Amino acid sequence: MSVWKQVKSDVLGKNVNERMLVQALNDLGIGINKDVKTIRNSWGHDTCDFVLTNKGKVTAVGMRWTKGKGIELVGDTFCCGFEGINDKGQEALMNKIAQAYQVRHIKQQMQLNNWVVEEQRTVNGEVKLVLVQA
Repeated sequence: MSVWKQVKSDVLGKNVNERMLVQALNDLGIGINKDVKTIRNSWGHDTCDFVLTNKGKVTAVGMRWTKGKGIELVGDTFCCGFEGINDKGQEALMNKIAQAYQVRHIKQQMQLNNWVVEEQRTVNGEVKLVLVQA
């Protein structure tokens, strides 16, 4: 069902590293387009700082920066074709992005401290990080 929403996440609420966010989105097969600043479909429209793309195509979902360098998702995921989301909604997409961002963040911090990080995914989508001292 199509619903136009704004969604925030505690994980992405402040101090989001833009490069790491883009890498996390890429890990999910999602791209961005910074040239598109307006998103729309039959159920709504809004402005954003960048739009999310799926297989190079602009979607009706964008993200915008908040005051504390956080990020919020805005738009409608209906029929956007994001893998594993289908039409589960904006909250499901934001949770998936937040998880991918946290995995990236933890890996970076552990590698800076000379740990080797291996990622394992469970059948239900959980992520396990196995750390080995280098």
